[in-house]
Amino acid sequence: MTPEDALPMAPVACGTCGTVVQVSKNSAAQTSIQWEVDSSACPKRSELPVGETCPHLSDSIRDAVFSGALAVPASELSE
Repeated sequence: MTPEDALPMAPVACGTCGTVVQVSKNSAAQTSIQWEVDSSACPKRSELPVGETCPHLSDSIRDAVFSGALAVPASELSE
């Protein structure tokens, strides 16, 4: 996938704390997360190792993919 093929970021709200992040899925395994606010807005974040995603946020991102609110490239869905 080239940068020109990258999908735009979409807002995803955590179903637990309501923190909104921008997310892009450029493959089934790759997820880019951009925080709109300081990541400390997530109450779970301080408990996690650096670089680890809050499991509640991960669940919300997964739910957004399954509901169609967050796109994954069609070529990735058939693999």
